[in-house]
Amino acid sequence: MKKSIFTLLASALLLGACGKGNESHYTDVLYPSTRYRLVMADQTADSLVFASTDSWILTNSAEAWCSFPKEYASFNNKYSNTWVVTSVPLTFQVNTTGKLRSALLKIDAGESSNAAYYSQVPFLGISRPQRLVSNDLTEVETYPLKLKAAATLDSVSFNAYGDWTLNPLGGTWVVPQATEGTAGHRIVNLTVEPNTLATERQDTLILISNGVQDSIFVIQEGVKQS
Repeated sequence: MKKSIFTLLASALLLGACGKGNESHYTDVLYPSTRYRLVMADQTADSLVFASTDSWILTNSAEAWCSFPKEYASFNNKYSNTWVVTSVPLTFQVNTTGKLRSALLKIDAGESSNAAYYSQVPFLGISRPQRLVSNDLTEVETYPLKLKAAATLDSVSFNAYGDWTLNPLGGTWVVPQATEGTAGHRIVNLTVEPNTLATERQDTLILISNGVQDSIFVIQEGVKQS
């Protein structure tokens, strides 16, 4: 099993306590630092990092979509009064359920228990246009990208955890300058035809990343009548 073993500072502090006749017991989650991690629908990997002076057992409440290698299920700590830092690789299935789902990873070490929560949302990480997510993460209000009638250029932005495609659903008046790419934070410029009509028009850009589909709504206002 690949493990990152204690730092010298931690070792010195704990050995100092041991020299005073005390037996030290310590377990804490280092990452995520808040013990909570929000992951996107197309995200397939992350990690859990914790430190413990004791032997431990790691359990998972959501094995159907969140998993880790079986060699990380337990560890016999042979290092007396010394922190052992463990980084556990996590693998997620992409979330195409349309629902929020959560996993509890529990660390039973000695006489204590610690835990970290991972919640996977059912949507992609679109940042432009802005989105408003409910407090319970179950609903998303998507603000459309609003364009002036004379607009010829705009952009959308998102964070993709896999290869992605971006294409208009039906219209030809708004066209992404890039229609595919690889993982990362991406800003895609849009070429827009000015709207010469008095009525507004709408189209939808379909973003797909790692097999997860999401929508970006575009609305262009009509020409104002004088």
